[in-house]
Amino acid sequence: MKKTFFVIAISVLVAACGSLEKKSALINVGDDKQQVISVMGTPDDRQVKGSREVWQYCQTGAGFGYHDYRAFSFDQGKVTAINSYKSGRPGSSCMTDIRVVNWGDSPDQVIEVRHK
Repeated sequence: MKKTFFVIAISVLVAACGSLEKKSALINVGDDKQQVISVMGTPDDRQVKGSREVWQYCQTGAGFGYHDYRAFSFDQGKVTAINSYKSGRPGSSCMTDIRVVNWGDSPDQVIEVRHK
């Protein structure tokens, strides 16, 4: 019980501060939506197609003159991919430069590789 509380407390602390890069490094393929929310918080954008979803997060002022983005792809509630991109378009805000999902680029399943 103490270990679970400690992990949750650390996740909340990391979510409260830090860059998208540092926070997203705590998320792995196969994690569920609750884990992503506990680390990243509520997404800035959510796009859905059937059992697939993409949640996008943005941080403005992440570097000199650009916005930093992380996109988490889910299928049936599990992370299938994590992608990043940047935008440096003059006069833009985080929300105006969130990309529309190209569903062909978003994996639709988690593939587990086992070594024998």
